[in-house]
Amino acid sequence: MPENNENKEIKSILADDENPQPVRRKKKDPMAKVRREMEEQQRQQREKAELLKLRQGLIEESEEIPENQPPKYEKPKGWKAVENFFYHYKWMLGGTIFAVALVTFLVVQTVTQEKEDLYVLVISNSSSSGLYSKVDEIEVALERYCPDFDGNGYVHVGVNFIDLNTSNGMNEYTDAQQQKFSAELYTGNSQLYLTDRQIIRLINEVTDASDNYTEEAATEEVSATEEVPLHTQFFRDFTEQYPDATLYQGCGLQLNTTGFTDQARWKSCPDTVGLYLRDEFSMDMTGNGDKAQEQRRRAGIVYDNIVSGNLVNPDWEGR
Repeated sequence: MPENNENKEIKSILADDENPQPVRRKKKDPMAKVRREMEEQQRQQREKAELLKLRQGLIEESEEIPENQPPKYEKPKGWKAVENFFYHYKWMLGGTIFAVALVTFLVVQTVTQEKEDLYVLVISNSSSSGLYSKVDEIEVALERYCPDFDGNGYVHVGVNFIDLNTSNGMNEYTDAQQQKFSAELYTGNSQLYLTDRQIIRLINEVTDASDNYTEEAATEEVSATEEVPLHTQFFRDFTEQYPDATLYQGCGLQLNTTGFTDQARWKSCPDTVGLYLRDEFSMDMTGNGDKAQEQRRRAGIVYDNIVSGNLVNPDWEGR
């Protein structure tokens, strides 16, 4: 009997050993990271102090600073890496973004920009012409006489206003306007001129090359109603084509004798304001290129529509 009891006791002990025992995990020290950071800071401070001593010649070598060992840099991660990238490449990135935005803007402008069917030069030589206050109405009226030349579904006339009134003396503004006028003469972007009769004098100043032409004649005051002959055929002569039209010097269609002033709501349009079509000019100007010739063809159609009273877009109210 005693032997059986001893066997049971031994078995019981063995049975307890067979049961799974819980694994005891080592608890993390919450201060371990802090201690490591502090130790690293202290190490860096010691190295800086030793490096300073080496530079000052106080010591010849240091155990704190390992020889021939490159410095260790911690590679930034996560948001720190993003901040580091923008810090080092912010100017390059900004320039790239600006360039892309500029190219995108130019492409969009080129694709979506409304192209003018016709370019018209409106020139005011005196305050009595009243052209400045009527530019918007003039544009709408011209668009009523203008076909859709490029077939894009809408009509648009580009009106370029130039103020050549020098009654207030010469200043930066008038000088800029005269330069603008000179550029138009030589480029030929606009072939249709809506202006007063003093345009003849201005054209003579540019084109007259005779011996009788002097600088004093160029600066001589000419009234808006005075008859001034055109020395060179800069504008097309319509005397034979429109014998019943009221033409100044055979080329300037007097606007208040047509229905144009009704379309422009311009009952007070003076007798001196007319419409002129630029002719192909023999002088050395760039206004005779293919684009200029196409603009001249279109301008001739609009000119004819105004003379004959042919409204292509009678209900047009502008944009």
